[in-house]
Amino acid sequence: MANIFAILTAVVLAISGFLAFKNQGNSETEGAGYRGWILKRENMEDTLARAKARLKKLQTTLAETNTTLAEFNAENETKTTENAAQKKKNEQLKAEVAALEAEGKAKTAEADDKDDSIKEFGDVKQVVAELKQLTSDLSQIELDITQGEANQADLEAQLAGVEASLADVRERISWRVSGESNPNAATRIRSVYATLGFVTLAGGDDLGIVKNSTLEVVRDDAVIANLKVTTVESKSAAADIVPDSVVDGESVQVGDTVRSAQKAAPEPEPAAVPALNPEPLEADPLAEPEPEPEPAQPDEADPFG
Repeated sequence: MANIFAILTAVVLAISGFLAFKNQGNSETEGAGYRGWILKRENMEDTLARAKARLKKLQTTLAETNTTLAEFNAENETKTTENAAQKKKNEQLKAEVAALEAEGKAKTAEADDKDDSIKEFGDVKQVVAELKQLTSDLSQIELDITQGEANQADLEAQLAGVEASLADVRERISWRVSGESNPNAATRIRSVYATLGFVTLAGGDDLGIVKNSTLEVVRDDAVIANLKVTTVESKSAAADIVPDSVVDGESVQVGDTVRSAQKAAPEPEPAAVPALNPEPLEADPLAEPEPEPEPAQPDEADPFG
């Protein structure tokens, strides 16, 4: 009896093992057993993931397509507006072309009339040649006039320069003749040689400083000393410090202002006092004037008479 139970148990275990092995299935066949269902689930999950990825790609493509469509719509609206404007412009151009055509016809008719009137003058080529020659002559005359005006302006400018130079020379000569420097000359002391009693100036003939003229040393709008010019160069000069002209407590220093000696304004002449009892006129203002005496005859012996 025990053997029978052992056999049955072995058979049941064998059947159970077979069923368990059968339920595991094949990992290479979908749905076949436990392993088949796992494979099927993995394949479905993979298919789902790929579908999601494709969906996402399609959504991106759809968004890009919507953006492109919006751009195309905006561009289409712009083109539509431009097209309407161009149509309006074309209509205006057509109107202008029609006006120009009408004007052209009128010009053609006017030209025909001109041709008829020109025929009265004879040979058109000869008239055109004469007109060209006349135009050339007029152009040459205008060129000559322009050149003459330019030459005149140049000569006037040269004359003005010469007159300015002559005026400057006359003025400088007048300063030298008078022995006085330019009244508007102003410069500064460049160096001081106190022991030798002279100074050098930062200006000379260019400022109109004249030799032997008297200059004033000014500080704080007050004259502190006088100078006597001894030497004049083009842009420098030397002058002696006039003895006893230096103000007490002051000394000539480098940088002091130097100017021409200022002339005192002339005193006004006293007004004439009218006479209290003027004498009456002896002559009658209404009488005829007396004849003037004849001039004396020059002495023939005097050659300068």
